[in-house]
Amino acid sequence: MASNDTSNAEAEERMSAYLDHELDPEESREFEEQLASSPDARKDLDDLRKLLRMVGSLPEVEAPADFYEKIARKIRRRKFLQGEFWLLVALPFQVLGVLLVLAIAVIYTMLHLDRDPAARLEKDPAAASAPADPANSAPDAPAAPGTVEPGDQAPEPSSP
Repeated sequence: MASNDTSNAEAEERMSAYLDHELDPEESREFEEQLASSPDARKDLDDLRKLLRMVGSLPEVEAPADFYEKIARKIRRRKFLQGEFWLLVALPFQVLGVLLVLAIAVIYTMLHLDRDPAARLEKDPAAASAPADPANSAPDAPAAPGTVEPGDQAPEPSSP
């Protein structure tokens, strides 16, 4: 049955092309031979000619002003319902994800700048004169034996 529908559709296409003078001379001659041998094909061709004359005699009607807008809206709605709406839902989450990663990177960088004494020197010139944490800072040179560093206790005299 599907092959019969296909052959009917092909026959209708060929008749339409014949009436529109779209067939080359060879195809046109073959089609005219088919018409001569088939009364059903002639009747179908006559019906198609009548239909084209009737449609051609109808007055032209202008589409309403919002016709194209309504059609475009229906197409967008159909696409939206067929699955493209997930893109619209996913986009804000992607943007939020990028913003969250940037916020974490900024907070991490700010926290580590406050812990790093070298970075503190770059940020605050007053910090260059005194180390931030004297207990954790290493002395530049080892102290000589017998000298007392500020904050250290004096060594106890050894008894003989």
